[in-house]
Formats: sequence, C-alpha cells, structure tokens
Amino acid sequence: MNPIGRTVLGVFGLWHGLAAIQNIFDILASTGIEPRLRPLASKNLALIGKLAEPLRPPKSSIVVLLAGASVVEAAASASFLYGAIEGDRSEFGFSLSLGLFGAFFLIDDAFDDYDLGAKHRAIFTLVAAGYAATRASA
Repeated sequence: MNPIGRTVLGVFGLWHGLAAIQNIFDILASTGIEPRLRPLASKNLALIGKLAEPLRPPKSSIVVLLAGASVVEAAASASFLYGAIEGDRSEFGFSLSLGLFGAFFLIDDAFDDYDLGAKHRAIFTLVAAGYAATRASA
C-alpha cells in the first residue's frame, strides 16, 4: 500500500480512537464517576438521550448503548491503525465503521431526526470514499 492509503487508514484509526475515548469520557463525566473529564468528553450521551426520549429509556440503557458504540469505534481504530502500520487494507475496520454509521443514520431517520441523519450519512459516505481510496492505493 502506498503512503496515501496508509495515511487514510492512520487518520481513520486516530479519528475512531479519539471518538471512543471522548465517548468513554462522556460516560465517566455524565455518571459522576469523573466529572472533571467533561471538557474533553463528547456530548453523545445527551444526544442519544434526546433522540430516544419518546421511548423513555433509563439512563443506564443509554450508557450501555454509548459504551457499545465506543467498543466498536475502538475496534475499528485498532484495525485501521494496524493496517496503516502493516500496509494492509483494513476491511474489518471499514466494515465496523460503515456498519456503525449506517446504523446511526438509519436510527436517526427512524426517529425523524433528518438533520442528524444527514450528518451520519455524510460520515458514512466519507468512510466509503476512504475505502475506495485505500483499495485504489493497494
């Protein structure tokens, strides 16, 4: 794989890793375990809570959902970074990322949050374009 493909994988790896860490910080800050992490935390717990409000899920369910997304992001991050270092394509990382953001935009649309769905569709498209770029650089 040429340097462009490695760069794409590296950036996706770091981006997913950062998202996973910020989501864990959000969980730790929002549950009161470590409130000092709030400035570094994502705002995704509140976002999920607002989106799912019609269902009135308990906060613990929202925490589990965000933790699950963080695990997927961490796995995608590891796969992308491994691919960048080894010079191998990262089908596993792309599968996880496309699955995650595909699920996000479908959920957003199911809850009639089309603005958020549009953001997730744009990220899905970005990841698909990254996949095409890494395939072309192999």
